[in-house]
Amino acid sequence: MQTTIFGLLAVGVAFATPTVQRRTIPQPANPPVYRAASSNFTVSPVPSNKTDSALVTDGISSCSDTWMAIPDVAIGGGTDQRTGFTTAVNKFCDMAGGKTVKSQDYLSMATEVFLNSGKNPMTYGLLGYVYFEIHNKLSTTHTVDAASCKTYLSTLSASGGQCFGTTNMDTKGGTYQVGTNGVSYHALGNIVPPQQDALNKLLSTTVLSAQSVNKGSGAPLNPWPLDSLNSVLPVSCHSHNDYEQSIPVFNALAAGCISMEADVWLFDGDVIIGHLLPTLGRTLRAQYVNPLLAILNHNGGSAYKSRPGQTLVLLVDFKTSDTGTLDAVVKALDPLRQAGYLSRLENGVFVKKAITVVASGSAPFDRISTGDGVPNRDIFYDANLGALSGTTYTSQNSYVASADFQDVVGQASTATLTAAQMTTITTQVNQAHAKGLVARYWNLPGEYLWEPLKALGVDLLNADDLSNTARLPRIQ
Repeated sequence: MQTTIFGLLAVGVAFATPTVQRRTIPQPANPPVYRAASSNFTVSPVPSNKTDSALVTDGISSCSDTWMAIPDVAIGGGTDQRTGFTTAVNKFCDMAGGKTVKSQDYLSMATEVFLNSGKNPMTYGLLGYVYFEIHNKLSTTHTVDAASCKTYLSTLSASGGQCFGTTNMDTKGGTYQVGTNGVSYHALGNIVPPQQDALNKLLSTTVLSAQSVNKGSGAPLNPWPLDSLNSVLPVSCHSHNDYEQSIPVFNALAAGCISMEADVWLFDGDVIIGHLLPTLGRTLRAQYVNPLLAILNHNGGSAYKSRPGQTLVLLVDFKTSDTGTLDAVVKALDPLRQAGYLSRLENGVFVKKAITVVASGSAPFDRISTGDGVPNRDIFYDANLGALSGTTYTSQNSYVASADFQDVVGQASTATLTAAQMTTITTQVNQAHAKGLVARYWNLPGEYLWEPLKALGVDLLNADDLSNTARLPRIQ
């Protein structure tokens, strides 16, 4: 069998039928116009690999290419804080002090740090990691002195130094060489946590390596850095096309987003993830349900340990309209359902839990509204934000109300909206709130509209570049 999907040939694979996305009431507003997210990272001409150069004695032998904030940084207009390079260095050196590194051996650790991609860390960046490693190439042992360790590594962030960024007062990290072909002290930033169990733990005889992010049949990360997110405060962002992020689920939670989106297709009785072309084996359960279950279990039943009462929206965008799509989604969610983590309708009243599932795209409104095939009434609809004047959408069948910004509001090339546009937004948001629904716009002309939209009461801000969310105030 040969099936052509959007001009691409899939040999021996047949997917459920995709449908036209524009619908009338009681169907939702038009689905998003999807746009590729721009890169979050600044590439440096300096090689990123660590260098143990014999040509350098007691000095920096190389710089890496991943920018890190140097001091701890206040983000979200001062409503939250992230760890900088200096604090990370002090933590590592204090733990490593007094430890002996054997000849030709290593002492390593990874810890959290704020990665700012060479931009202003108060408004741009994402939680990541710095990999520390002490490599002893001497023929004798090397005992780590905490004060000397801090001196060596802090040279990488010294003002005016070769690894220092003068514009944003940040550092690329790198390698400090002690002696000629003696001992190397490495500090390398990475958005991905290590393969080894080395987060905030010292490991001997270990060279750290980053995990390979899984965008297939398993969880995005394994092991999952569960404690890295403990202090993250939530923010009103929606991780649009979350499965296309460099680390699905994790990046959204690291940013503090209270909503994330996964597009699904029906295939062989299961739902698999993808936008224009799904990835076989990449199921909703493997990539989202199972990781979220592990996170909730670890956090005592909440997505954010810092805000136990905050629900996390899992917006599932149906790319196929076959009856089996909803059935497969219901089945995929079962681990979260059995654990009691899904918001549900109980005796006609919305009961908020850790995860609120919202169905969008080609999802069947009638079935969701009546609970047909959703016995626990734990899947809600993405209502049409531009058509809330009637009685179709209520808090009993919907949770989010969304609309295409450019269709219902118009163009906006700057953050300044016209009076007519502000009136439209205010009216639609007020209608959503009056019905107990959460308001969201997609297809924004740009993320520069976040602040004016938030000021007008919009609840979920569509985000492609999650590092941009650093500028948004946290939910208090």
